[in-house]
Amino acid sequence: MTDTAPAREIFHFARPDAWRSAQSEGVYRPEEFSAEGFIHCATEAQIDGVVARHLRGHGPRVRLRIDAEALGEDLVYEWSQASEDLYPHVFGALPVSAVREAVAFDPDA
Repeated sequence: MTDTAPAREIFHFARPDAWRSAQSEGVYRPEEFSAEGFIHCATEAQIDGVVARHLRGHGPRVRLRIDAEALGEDLVYEWSQASEDLYPHVFGALPVSAVREAVAFDPDA
């Protein structure tokens, strides 16, 4: 396990069009949210593994740096058998106001 305590900030890699829509709506929900019921996130220590396993070859993203405390009870850490680590999941729409930074990210760079 890479983290022993909940992180102060977590990260999510949004599709650029979904992030643009979120800006006008005030909340972010990726396409997968309706099927999965949560938003996949990662701690800073988990980013390299997430990029290697899930993002390479899937186009550009926007890396969101999120204030974990702003999410309250919607933020839950869950164990991943595949990665053998606790991953942050957001069980609700992500308020745009909780995002501290949004930067273009190329997972193939």
